[in-house]
Amino acid sequence: MTQYLRMNDYESIQLDMEWIILNTDEYTLTKLNGVGGFCWSMLGTAQTVSSISEAVRREYESVDETVEADIEAFLRDMIGRGLVQYAVS
Repeated sequence: MTQYLRMNDYESIQLDMEWIILNTDEYTLTKLNGVGGFCWSMLGTAQTVSSISEAVRREYESVDETVEADIEAFLRDMIGRGLVQYAVS
């Protein structure tokens, strides 16, 4: 099963219901909503799409059945931004 992990220990801050991540390698800022920030916080340790999806379901009661697809899209986007990588087993 594929696992994902944050790329580096980038600076991140939570402001109200949003998160801001500073990629110090690329000098970019990425803004995440509350759910994205929750997922980001989990990626400090290796996670699967399933483990993140289950945690999101527990944390947010109004999550629908597309949560796995949403998490997969989030992870692809974060990989593209250089913030998340595949975890080495």
